[in-house]
Amino acid sequence: MLNCEFIMTWNYRIIKHDKTKNVYFAVHEVYYDEKGSVKGWTEDPIDIVGDSKQEILNTLNHMVEDTKQPVLKESELEKDFSKTGKTGVNYE
Repeated sequence: MLNCEFIMTWNYRIIKHDKTKNVYFAVHEVYYDEKGSVKGWTEDPIDIVGDSKQEILNTLNHMVEDTKQPVLKESELEKDFSKTGKTGVNYE
């Protein structure tokens, strides 16, 4: 589980799931510490849901802006976290 007391910011990022031969891309929430280092990401890709059409459109616009950043690779993210044994964000 990710220790939320250290999370300062988050955004949507595209993650390339490249650990198997069935490579795919998905949008995830990615969490950063106060120095801007990745500290976690949602285990499952983000579903877009809302209470109204406008809420969904707002989320989509937010995603479009955030995902202009470089694609993250799952294999590299997990390598960075291999020392702690933690990958992804687990909401328990």
